[in-house]
Amino acid sequence: MAELLQEVEVKMAESEAGPSARESEEGSCPIWVYGLTIALSAFLLFQVQLISGKYLLPLFGGTPAMWSTCMLCFQILLLLGYLYAHALGTQAPARLQVSVHGTLLIGSLLLLAVLWMKWGSPLTPGVSWRPKPGDNQVWKILELLGITVAFPFFLLSTTGPLLQKWYSASGNPGSPYRLYALSNAGSLLGLVSYPFLIEWAFTIRHQTWLWSSAYAVFTVFATVAGWRALGKPQQIQTREYAKVNRGEDEADERTPTASKLGLWLGLSACSTTLLFATTNLLCEDITVIPLLWVVPLSIYLLSFIVTFESSRWYRRSIFWPLYFLAVGVGIKSSFERARGETLFLVATYCVTLFVVCMVCHGELARSRPKARYLTNFYLMVALGGALGGGFVVLIAPRIFLGFWEFQTALIASGILIFWAYCLGDRQGKSEQKLWSLAVIILGTFFVPQMDSFIPDFNRWKPLNHEYYTGPLLSAMWLTFWLIARGRKKAPEAKHHFPWQPVASTLLIALFGVLAIGYAQVAGSHMLFRERNFFGIKAVVDNSNSIALMNGNTVHGVELKSAASRHTPTSYYSEDSGIGLVLKNFPRGSEGKRALRVGLIGMGVGTLAAYGRPNDSLRFYEIDPAVIQLSTGPAPLFHFLSDSPAKIETVLGDARLSLEAEAGRGEFQKFDVLAVDAFTSDSIPAHLLTEEAMGIYLRHLRGTDSMLAFHVSNRYLNLSPVIFALGERYELSSAEVHLRKHHWILLSANPAMFRIPGLAEQAKPLNLTRRPVLWTDDYSNLFQVLMRPSS
Repeated sequence: MAELLQEVEVKMAESEAGPSARESEEGSCPIWVYGLTIALSAFLLFQVQLISGKYLLPLFGGTPAMWSTCMLCFQILLLLGYLYAHALGTQAPARLQVSVHGTLLIGSLLLLAVLWMKWGSPLTPGVSWRPKPGDNQVWKILELLGITVAFPFFLLSTTGPLLQKWYSASGNPGSPYRLYALSNAGSLLGLVSYPFLIEWAFTIRHQTWLWSSAYAVFTVFATVAGWRALGKPQQIQTREYAKVNRGEDEADERTPTASKLGLWLGLSACSTTLLFATTNLLCEDITVIPLLWVVPLSIYLLSFIVTFESSRWYRRSIFWPLYFLAVGVGIKSSFERARGETLFLVATYCVTLFVVCMVCHGELARSRPKARYLTNFYLMVALGGALGGGFVVLIAPRIFLGFWEFQTALIASGILIFWAYCLGDRQGKSEQKLWSLAVIILGTFFVPQMDSFIPDFNRWKPLNHEYYTGPLLSAMWLTFWLIARGRKKAPEAKHHFPWQPVASTLLIALFGVLAIGYAQVAGSHMLFRERNFFGIKAVVDNSNSIALMNGNTVHGVELKSAASRHTPTSYYSEDSGIGLVLKNFPRGSEGKRALRVGLIGMGVGTLAAYGRPNDSLRFYEIDPAVIQLSTGPAPLFHFLSDSPAKIETVLGDARLSLEAEAGRGEFQKFDVLAVDAFTSDSIPAHLLTEEAMGIYLRHLRGTDSMLAFHVSNRYLNLSPVIFALGERYELSSAEVHLRKHHWILLSANPAMFRIPGLAEQAKPLNLTRRPVLWTDDYSNLFQVLMRPSS
């Protein structure tokens, strides 16, 4: 974002410069070199974010927080890049600017070459850098990004603004705004092309090779353009100072006040917080894939480009009423998303993000200062972006039990709108009508929802339905309008009632009350709620059971009755695939042989209900909060504590733990290994790759052992992936698909699917599309997105 802001400075400098600033210089660098370099830098800037996120995603449990942490790192690097570009561009002579930056570019290229030789890929660290149990996930992600992409990313974020400044000041013909447009095009192309082309066509390793090769080309062009810009270094410096002097001569130029600086900081922080929060909600409710990273980021970037391109795109008379409507719908949808249709929720989040970002960025564009104080402006905006990201990643998980930073950003942006109204110009008559329309729409929408958290509100029947509240509030508005119109026409009336700020204040207060009310209602029937890096866990108290929720997905249910609480429920009931396997697995001629079972993903420990004396059940769980719920002196779930089997728990990523055990020669010899480590509908793809399957097979007892994969999912059809893994290792496959339970079974011995009790339900795997083999180097969730016929 700082890069885009600095591009605007170039545009403003061009508009202030006279015709002499556009005179052609003999021997100057052609504009196409600048254009190609800047477009390529913007393209690579966004591509490397997605490549890094794609690589790190499986290493950190496939959680939404992983991408938020990556974005925080990139926001901080952008801030540092802005400070560097400003200091270098204003404090150093032109020749020194080019020398320093060119040296850093060449140094970054050498660093990538060294990493390439060391790891075989410059952006994917070796095995020794993988996270270990007990590591702080946030700091580990920052560490991995720091040793791989931080230096090139930092230089990419600064080269564009520096090149545009050199071009604008070195006497080249043509407007540098064309370079600004090329940068925007490169940014959007870098975002959109990744999920639809790059991710689909290339492995991670090939992606890093292609990116590094393109970065080398960029380095050459940037270095050449920089040195060619030194035709008249004195002219560069003179024009920089002239630009400042022109700013000082502006009659309407005033030093930004603390209130103005705070407004810039707050607007930037709110829009960034909302970007992070929206991405978290989308990934929590659907799945964690680059496409769901790209969509919010593209919306955010597009709103920034549009509002700073021209003032005609952002009008308060349109976007302020839309803001209040979007915030109202967004708050309601975010608290009721478990009951909502997925496509509606996605559309609601995206529209809300777009409208609020248009308002925040539009107010930033309206309030930006003249050239003399642009540095203050850029610094506040860049700092606000870093603070917004830091709030979501570092602070919100420690103070909020849900993704409440979404609602917080919506309400805070409303306060900032009122702040901007007080600091800036007032609206005209045409804007007042739409404000009143916003009040009617919001009242119509919200009043019927009051019975959700206000006792006895449903007694007020006329207010409990949209068809009643609409006409009622319309009548109230008409009455108010007539009174205001009459007062305005009265001779003694000098000022009409300032109802816009009053209405906005009341609406913002209403949003706060609604958000608090929804949160209280949502938490009133919860016995436990915790938020950490791996998501939001909640234990819900129902009438005859308690359930563990992760996002919107049930991860286990225990019946309250003492006589029934040992009964396996949910996806693990006795007629489920894993239930049939554990009940009927052969135990020798006398039926007394003990079983050893491995379970990837604990949930509430339901599968421990199948354990018999002398059996061993080993749970692998990445989330310490989940283990806490079923262990200790006072667990909320009792499947583990009540089981007669020997229970073992291993904290950490299951695949890394199994790999480490195999490396130590501690082969577990499982009779059954169940894989069910999917948080909400998110898929940690690294548990379903060819390499992961090889690790699983090393821990099985023999050819009669079975692998069971839980593939119930609202959005993804994982059957082609599991079938391809079976084919790769010459394993037979079968599926048990009853109601919403879908399990796929693999075994080297096909006779295992014909054992009594299982044979009746185990059917040949029914594929609706061709098999897809995933590896550590290539996986694409687009290939397995659910279709209506799947």
